[in-house]
Amino acid sequence: MNRRELVQSAITAGVLSGLPVKAATELPRTPRDYTGPFYPKGPRNPKNDLIVGEPRAEILHLSGRVLAPNGSPHPGVLVDIWQTDPNGRYKHPRDREQDNLMDGFLYWGEALTDAEARFRFRTYVPGRYAARPAQHIHYKVWQDRKELLTSQIYFDELGGARGLARSERAAALQTVSLERIDDNSVAAGLDIVI
Repeated sequence: MNRRELVQSAITAGVLSGLPVKAATELPRTPRDYTGPFYPKGPRNPKNDLIVGEPRAEILHLSGRVLAPNGSPHPGVLVDIWQTDPNGRYKHPRDREQDNLMDGFLYWGEALTDAEARFRFRTYVPGRYAARPAQHIHYKVWQDRKELLTSQIYFDELGGARGLARSERAAALQTVSLERIDDNSVAAGLDIVI
């Protein structure tokens, strides 16, 4: 069950059980997940486009919104992502493959939500690596330098969380679908509820 099905199920359950409409329409909060050992070190990349120059692998257009459980937007918050390159390497001293990093890829970036709380990134589809076979993107949400959430995004078409999320319910709320745009790019959308 993905996030959309889970939200619809919660709404239906609330309506059928006679709960007040307000309780029935409250969005489930995005679960926390592990920061992992590869949170970026060094100067930040304050860009939402992680690809420099001509793309060299499948592009992922990642977008979404940051919302409160009642659906109201959180404008002006920072969404901070980090991930592997398509070959499964992190730009981090603890990743032993630092000599094989992909040229023209920034590995992490930031996007500020707009007035409707939307954010967007252009990146690559993350690669898999032996320690975590589930292809994923890590993220943090910040407001006024205060961390509001750390979590991860998994992808249905790439095998989902593969038992690596904190629970089945968490995996459903963290897993999104990829939509094919053209031969070399896909899109995914995620609403982050905090």
